[in-house]
Amino acid sequence: MPDTSRETVPFPDGRLLNAVLDAAASLIIVGDMEGRLLCWNHACERVSGYSAEELGGTVAILERLIPEQDRARAAGVLDALGRGESPVSVDVRWHTRSGDMRLISWTCTALTGPDGTVTHVVGTGIDVTDRSRLERRLRHLADHDDLTGLINRRRFQEELERHLAQCRRYGMSGALLVLDLDGFKEVNDSHGHSAGDRVLQSVANALRDRLRESDIVARLGGDEFAVLLPRGTADSAEQVCLALEEAIPVEVPTPSGTPIEVSVGFAPFADGVESVDDVLSAADASMYAAKAGRPRRPEPKS
Repeated sequence: MPDTSRETVPFPDGRLLNAVLDAAASLIIVGDMEGRLLCWNHACERVSGYSAEELGGTVAILERLIPEQDRARAAGVLDALGRGESPVSVDVRWHTRSGDMRLISWTCTALTGPDGTVTHVVGTGIDVTDRSRLERRLRHLADHDDLTGLINRRRFQEELERHLAQCRRYGMSGALLVLDLDGFKEVNDSHGHSAGDRVLQSVANALRDRLRESDIVARLGGDEFAVLLPRGTADSAEQVCLALEEAIPVEVPTPSGTPIEVSVGFAPFADGVESVDDVLSAADASMYAAKAGRPRRPEPKS
């Protein structure tokens, strides 16, 4: 058997360590406590597009790589290590040479001298950009209607709960609108579901175009939509109802050319509203009143 008690180091003069660092899949940085870059492996060069020589100083790293809004968080790592915290984890974005923005998740560890003073920092990073994008995409899919891109019933319910909590704290304001398309079933039955889908998408676009950015629009399901007007009054909500009933038949094309009609009802967030179900029920009642040709706003009790 060969003698393996003594292995010959294939890279003399410290080159083995450099080879190990450059072979690592993780991004590895070594710097001093003044922020000067001392070591930067090939993974860092590959992701950033810069060599260590090009980024041999704090200013260069901050100006070329790290967006301004992330710089204080990056600089805070040195402060935390100096206070004795180690390891320290931080997510920092890199603006690469190619113009791409990458999100790097770092774990930074302090190296100390013989007297216990922190002298250097070793950062090990993982590029989590694709994972972060996937997570955002999955969150978007969970919160949004796939056909129209509007938020879905579950997410809209959360927005209503959040708004009601603010109303209880700061005073009641705002209104909820619900919309239902009249004659939509005939579109599906006569022209197919693809044609119906195009109508729903056009309705969603019309709502986006007609409403303010602060208004929250949702598809509750089928041909039912809803809008939260966070600052709307009862009078302004009724005006929005009228405007939508006039605009949607004009702006939404149908395969038959016959305008699609819409019934819109509303309910204000007012004193006496105890739950989201209260305001949803009141808005539904208003919408069905409008569909039946009755006043959408109940007459005040004498």
